[in-house]
Amino acid sequence: NIYNLVKKFHSQFALLHCISAYPTPSTEANINVITKFRERFSDIVIGYSGHEENYNITLAAVALGAKIVERHITLDNSWKGNDHKCSLTPNNFKNMVDSIREIEGALGNGIKQIQPCEIDCYNKLGKCVVAAKFLPKGHTLKSTDIKVKVARLKGITPSNIYKVLKKKLKHNLDEDQVINAEDLET
Repeated sequence: NIYNLVKKFHSQFALLHCISAYPTPSTEANINVITKFRERFSDIVIGYSGHEENYNITLAAVALGAKIVERHITLDNSWKGNDHKCSLTPNNFKNMVDSIREIEGALGNGIKQIQPCEIDCYNKLGKCVVAAKFLPKGHTLKSTDIKVKVARLKGITPSNIYKVLKKKLKHNLDEDQVINAEDLET
């Protein structure tokens, strides 16, 4: 109802999930609402207003897609008042923001691909097709004759595994030996 009312007058606004309890128990934060809000209200920004004693739930909310975070700040958590206990000191607020920035970077673009930090390891220890057991020269390869393993030596990649099936071997292969195109008759 609130969404429809505000939408009539403003095209750009944000909706923040909030539990009005000071402090909010983590078991009652119900931050999966953020995911539901993002699905249902995909044309606006979704955020989180937190009142938990630390900022772990706030970080989880960001990981779920909250783009705005609202937290109370205090100079002393021991001061009297409803929300000082669940407010963040300036130092904790800074630490939370630093953690949020790290999480935002870690979320990436959602496309599964080799990351720059993986290239050296991938080049050293990429997966390839190997012999599942000793295979004699002239043997025609079946799916039970091969497996994919991490190997230092490059061979046929898992994406090309079906290209080796029904091919004859030019020579013997030992168990776990990397299979290369040169090992197969054309």
